[in-house]
Amino acid sequence: MSISSKIKSHLPHDELSVKLWEEEKLKPIIREQLLEIANSFIDYLGIDVDVIDITMTGSYANYNYTKYSDIDLHIILDPKSINKDVDLVEEFLKAKRQFWNERHDIRVQNIEVELYAQDVNEEHASSGVYSVKNDEWIEQPKKFKTDFDQRFVLKKVKYFKKKIDMEIEEAKTNKDISGLEKIIKKIRDMRQSGLEKSGEMADENIIYKVLRADGEIQKLYDMKDNIFDIDLSL
Repeated sequence: MSISSKIKSHLPHDELSVKLWEEEKLKPIIREQLLEIANSFIDYLGIDVDVIDITMTGSYANYNYTKYSDIDLHIILDPKSINKDVDLVEEFLKAKRQFWNERHDIRVQNIEVELYAQDVNEEHASSGVYSVKNDEWIEQPKKFKTDFDQRFVLKKVKYFKKKIDMEIEEAKTNKDISGLEKIIKKIRDMRQSGLEKSGEMADENIIYKVLRADGEIQKLYDMKDNIFDIDLSL
């Protein structure tokens, strides 16, 4: 698929995905399966967790889903109820989440399910949040009134692709990850700025999503890890 086609695939829909939703409610069979997945993840954590809620968010709880989108399933909890050292708890949960998502490929209607343990006090930028636990909307999504600038997005995606390739080649030559870290930060900050300014249909967010769907973001992290391993090898 061409870059232009991938960009067009991010245009918003008029309806929620019929794979998951019926009359703006999760289909019962979908909800039951998501709860089963969430409970398996909670058991996998291996500690006593007071679950406040189980929510679904992201593109599939909104009108901007694509074939590249995941089902974002969040386990809402209070880290302080686990241990007073919140930073330690967050690192533990992050490591558990990464290992789970890397090891498992769980799908609902052939859509990959990504698990995430979320601090109840954490702010979330998504305009669609559904309580799978309570079977109701916490924040119901609104249909997007405007589309993004396709020509601008195409131009910036091409720019970042070239820049990423340049930084990767330079990192290979110099065994230096500073350039990789700089462009990772630039892309991350660009996306966050767009989300804060214009929401999920911001040009900057679409640029990020196209780069991620094309594997460009992963290329940066893979090279960064590779150089780290080489640096520690003898």
